[in-house]
Amino acid sequence: MECSFGLLKPDCLKRGIEKEVLSEIEAAGLGIIAVKRVRLTKKEVDVIWEPCAKEDFYQELLGFSLSGDCLVFIVKGDNSIGRLNDLVGHYHPEVAKEHTIRHRFGKSAMENVIHSTGDEQTFLKEASLFFARSELISLSKEK
Repeated sequence: MECSFGLLKPDCLKRGIEKEVLSEIEAAGLGIIAVKRVRLTKKEVDVIWEPCAKEDFYQELLGFSLSGDCLVFIVKGDNSIGRLNDLVGHYHPEVAKEHTIRHRFGKSAMENVIHSTGDEQTFLKEASLFFARSELISLSKEK
């Protein structure tokens, strides 16, 4: 079993659709094993969206990410990183496949409801911002 990290963005919570999105994840066969409501800090945003840090839109992304509460969560299941990414879809809702979360709920490349981790190393880096490292190690090793 593998774990993956996800984050429901401020637009998701402001629209009140977080339960619906989490239900879709569970319906896809991924078990949600941890959830926390958080208000991101600049440091956390810088870690999560590090690949975007040099992009022209980064300051807008930073402001958006800090604009409201988020839900961070961990899912568990076979190939959970790949499966969650497939379920989330392309970052731009208009490009995302039809039945993905971002296609269904996203409004723009910025307000696209959800973030998911790309690989196991990134999972550990992002999830450890919000969950104890000892918990993450045991979660990732469980069969």
